Amino acid sequence: MPLARLEAVALDMDGVLIDSEPLHEESLDILFHEIGISVPMSVINGFKGKTETEVFLDVIGRFGLEEIDPFDLIRRKHDIFGNLIHKLRLVPGVVDFVAFARRSGWTVALTTSAQKASQTRAFDRFRLGGLFAVIVTAEDVSLSKPDPQPYTITAERLKVDPEKCLVVEDSVNGVLSAARAGCTVAGITTTFPAEALSGAGAHLVVESFEELTAALHAPSF
Repeated sequence: MPLARLEAVALDMDGVLIDSEPLHEESLDILFHEIGISVPMSVINGFKGKTETEVFLDVIGRFGLEEIDPFDLIRRKHDIFGNLIHKLRLVPGVVDFVAFARRSGWTVALTTSAQKASQTRAFDRFRLGGLFAVIVTAEDVSLSKPDPQPYTITAERLKVDPEKCLVVEDSVNGVLSAARAGCTVAGITTTFPAEALSGAGAHLVVESFEELTAALHAPSF
């Protein structure tokens, strides 16, 4: 797609806007210790890109914890994460990229599988209010990534054709969702390796927002 045809940019949150994956892993480790289970890292890695409801339903089924309400686990995990939020950092270069997108005349959106409370907390932490014209969270969809619905809803709210929306994603599920919605997808390797993102359908894969900005300016894009 020629650069001039882009009308909007949509970013995922965890792993794209905020460097939250280490804190999510730490929060889960603390929570799992509290309820007396040991979850292998191979299983935890499989949670990336999924909603918290999906994660805890998986855990309850996998470990035979049917007596536990998944929403109690979600609330407790939010409490633990809140106690760690002072450690949270933005992904390097993302604020400059959002500024570049806005200068380019593109409308900027956030499309996350996280709960609205998590999105609000992150925005308050870094004073991001006003940067995003559209925000789509887990409460706004009935089908989560890798279903295309999160990005079809984003495009509808942006009032743009999906093919004119550039999506930046760090997870396989996120890339699949955006690609299936018909968006142009840039994978960033903050969470998954380049081969996984490319294999899921990313049109280009970069290691940083600086590299993405340079790629957008390249004649071949």
